[in-house]
Amino acid sequence: MTRLAAKDIAEYREIQLKKQRSICPLCKTKILPEEAALDHDHATGHVRMVLHRSCNSSEGRIIRWAARNRSDDPKEFLRNLLRYWVKDYSSN
Repeated sequence: MTRLAAKDIAEYREIQLKKQRSICPLCKTKILPEEAALDHDHATGHVRMVLHRSCNSSEGRIIRWAARNRSDDPKEFLRNLLRYWVKDYSSN
């Protein structure tokens, strides 16, 4: 795995931001250059996409919160939570 050098992060972020048409994949709104954060997976180091700084911060807090539950896999817990939320309970 090749690591992105610190000196190359800003350029890579700008290239990725253009590929995304400056749209945050989480909140679906426009990212201004000063709000842009290059997101990465802390477990693998792989760069994902550019997010708003606030969305990036929220994503990290959510993953840390989910990791504190009884599940071995916080991502699976979040998938289960979403399925639980969207299920139709109107007949209860």
